[in-house]
Amino acid sequence: MHVIIGGCGRLGAEIADRLSADADTDVVILDTDELAFDRLGTTFNGETLVGDCTDRDMLEQAGIQRADGLIAVTRFDNANLMSVEIASHLYDVPRTIARLFNPEREEVYRKLGVRYVSSTSTIAKLFLNEFREDSYPLHVHFPDSDAAMVDLEIDTDAHGMTVEEFEIDGMLRVAAVRRGARLFIPDGLDRLERDDVVTVAMKPAAHKALTGLVRVPFDHLRGRKV
Repeated sequence: MHVIIGGCGRLGAEIADRLSADADTDVVILDTDELAFDRLGTTFNGETLVGDCTDRDMLEQAGIQRADGLIAVTRFDNANLMSVEIASHLYDVPRTIARLFNPEREEVYRKLGVRYVSSTSTIAKLFLNEFREDSYPLHVHFPDSDAAMVDLEIDTDAHGMTVEEFEIDGMLRVAAVRRGARLFIPDGLDRLERDDVVTVAMKPAAHKALTGLVRVPFDHLRGRKV
């Protein structure tokens, strides 16, 4: 997997360090200030480039044409938004996410379909969750627990299962189901359908039991050349 990070502040550096620890992930991080790279840890195993993440020439130098994801975490909302828009619409990068400082701009991000995370104490975990192959879209992470609220997309093997059959005692509970434009809170006897998106509270131990029942993010990227 090839990931580009725009911005080497404390957050960008932390994400770069942790992503580069995966031998199967190539990381390139850009910043306009060369001294910003001093924030990277001694174990950082990626590439650094001095430049602007909104500059197409710099993005191409960073390998945007083959990128599996781009994370924009500069100090400027406009730069972050522009960077992910360039990556998504001009280079068809499949996974992009931008940091958002000004909450007044949330509506703009939503209308443009830009995935974003506001500045919170769990922001690094949220970004990293987006780019882990074994993770699901995250709503809430509970800092004092290993449980989280995530979205799961129902696959063929779970089609027709009741909510009660899908749930796992002590590990997974369904909170809501989105079926097309309809969102509802199900009861235990409601049956799931292929392509439903279910919002659940789950623990990591439930991952193995979900094999074949839900679509795992990034399956479409496996085997892609980097």
